[in-house]
Amino acid sequence: MGCYTTELDRACMEQASQTGLFSRLRKRFAAMRRVESPEAGTAAGDQALAERLLARQPYIAPTRSRARVVHLIGSLSAGGAERQLVYLARESMRGATVEPRILVINPLEGAARHYLPLAEQGGVAVDVAGEVLDRTVARNLERDGELRRLLLAIDPRYRGWCVDLAAEFVRMQPDIVHAWLDHANIWGGIAALAAGVPHVVLSTRNVNPSNFPKIDAPYFLPWYRRLAQSPRVSFIGNSRVGAADYADWIGIPRARVQVVLNGFDPAETRRPAETELARLRTSLGLDNKRVVLGIFRIAEEKQPLDFAAAAEEILAAVPDAVVIVAGDGPMREELAARAAAIAKDRFVLLGRREDVAALASIADLLLHASRKEGSPNAVVEAQALGCPVVATRGGGTIDAVEHNGSGFLCDVGDTRALAAHAVEILRDDSLRLRLSARAPKFVDERFGLGRMVEESLACYPPRRDHAIGSTR
Repeated sequence: MGCYTTELDRACMEQASQTGLFSRLRKRFAAMRRVESPEAGTAAGDQALAERLLARQPYIAPTRSRARVVHLIGSLSAGGAERQLVYLARESMRGATVEPRILVINPLEGAARHYLPLAEQGGVAVDVAGEVLDRTVARNLERDGELRRLLLAIDPRYRGWCVDLAAEFVRMQPDIVHAWLDHANIWGGIAALAAGVPHVVLSTRNVNPSNFPKIDAPYFLPWYRRLAQSPRVSFIGNSRVGAADYADWIGIPRARVQVVLNGFDPAETRRPAETELARLRTSLGLDNKRVVLGIFRIAEEKQPLDFAAAAEEILAAVPDAVVIVAGDGPMREELAARAAAIAKDRFVLLGRREDVAALASIADLLLHASRKEGSPNAVVEAQALGCPVVATRGGGTIDAVEHNGSGFLCDVGDTRALAAHAVEILRDDSLRLRLSARAPKFVDERFGLGRMVEESLACYPPRRDHAIGSTR
């Protein structure tokens, strides 16, 4: 949380002190910023806040030749959503319709700045919420009584982030806030409506968070439902299954979540030179071997034990096959034990790797046994490099593989079908070559970068729809 939260607290403390509230109530409320809204964070308080947010009129954004779009996300770490955000901002920067900016919630330090160079190379401005205090904005937060009351009514658990985001929106005066991932969607959605942003896009990048208890928050669903009531809020998903899953979970029509498949930039994933690939094969002991590759986070939703069950059948059927896995996660030890029991020297866990493009380039196929997916980047990238895929129909994977074209799709949990298709590819060179030749063309057709940008921009409302409400 940054400087605007501190400024709002200071202003409230001064006001409470002048009215005598501070001395009477500070023992009752541990955080002074709760003084003006003691119901903040309760179900009744959240519902009252939502009703006031829905009634909040949007401002008229300054007249510009291009609509200003602020892309909001937690950080620019090495994730799929972060990469797609930067791609969209960078590519749309080159057009004539929008002026993109990136706003992150967390400091750009260490791993959180992974995609910062890519954004900067594209000429996209990147700001950290609350990092630099704008005195004019701070005074506006203090003087705008309704905005202040809205912010003080937010649950104290995440109010600080919302305050800093709202202040940045007041400063930037965007036409559109395009938020990415659940925390940014909720905090950014609340802050944007409070600040009067004309339009808010909430971007979902997987199936809904109830599928992932470790990252779900109890306030996600009720706030998604409240935000969905605003005609100024729209939704984007990056897979058909993910979009439908979110819509059903929130309780809105499926058509409300527009589907925009990810964009793939071939310049970011290149096949290394053959000499480099030869060295990699030798270093991993893969010379004269058929290579089955797995690239995934070793966690429950990726079904690593299903992967192992299919791998066991593959290794039994193809004597010169080797299975290698790039990735890490909470189930690594369990998968390692299973791999050792199956074939210690032919089922190898490589851990985290930076050379996944090279690994995909030397593999005969990528095996993917996931239960739930948004849009599996590893599957798309492997095909772009000519590596066929055998995968389950786990969420967005159905959009990411052309069955019997770039690979094969099987039902979730059907390890025999996974193994059978993999064995077929390993034994039939003509089939493998056909799939390998089709895979890059399929990726270019379905995941073209220009197509993703065009479809994303089409989800934004025309600027003339923004010119409503009152200027503050």
